[in-house]
Amino acid sequence: MPRRKRDTAEAEAAAEAAAAGSNDEEVSGGEDEAEDSGDSSDEADLEMAQADGAEKELQVEFIFTDPAEEDTPYVRSLLAGGSLCTATGADAAGLAATVANQVEVGTMIKADGALFGFLSAVSLQRHRADPSVGRLISLLGSDRVEDGPLRQRLAGLLAPSGGANVGLLLSERMVNTPVQLVPHAVESLHLDLGWAAANAEPAAERASLTFEWLVLLAHVTLDAQAGAESGGAGGSGGGSGGGGGGGKR
Repeated sequence: MPRRKRDTAEAEAAAEAAAAGSNDEEVSGGEDEAEDSGDSSDEADLEMAQADGAEKELQVEFIFTDPAEEDTPYVRSLLAGGSLCTATGADAAGLAATVANQVEVGTMIKADGALFGFLSAVSLQRHRADPSVGRLISLLGSDRVEDGPLRQRLAGLLAPSGGANVGLLLSERMVNTPVQLVPHAVESLHLDLGWAAANAEPAAERASLTFEWLVLLAHVTLDAQAGAESGGAGGSGGGSGGGGGGGKR
């Protein structure tokens, strides 16, 4: 059920505070002033900066919004180029649709109408029949999780019946997104989880978003020489992917 995650003003204020310390991008919260004359002045300044070799400071206003269906292609693009889908072969389109259509939990980071990043958590139990999610569940139960006891524990948590309600953290962002935004996006997700556990409708939806565990899959790249020294197989590229971790809420 659609809901108000936060007032727009609050979202903008959080994003402004987060991005204020960025060297490349800063948030501008002021109103538009003399746009026509400002544009020509900015162009002149940019030309002078380029001529002098100086850096041009960009003023960018970031906002946090709830997921929406129209975000699907942009979420898909971020996922397709991100580490999760690259390392696991997961279906970016399927995951993107799940993220964008789950308005109760999730934060979209935007500027000038463009999606710069997102952070969400989806229920592995609720979406296990979705091939894009089912592939990740299979991965968590495979030998890609090298720790035997951990693999067995995950298998129990993710069992079709009798398992726990495990949430998969999904997050991607453009490389030029100010890192100062990340803690605020995490806090936003935490607030979303609390809201959904208390208010999501219908009751089945609320139950599916009341997570007992959260899992984050991380892509790890190993140095070829280090891999050989530790007994692992290392090719000329030295690449290896996959890892899992969880935390109790």
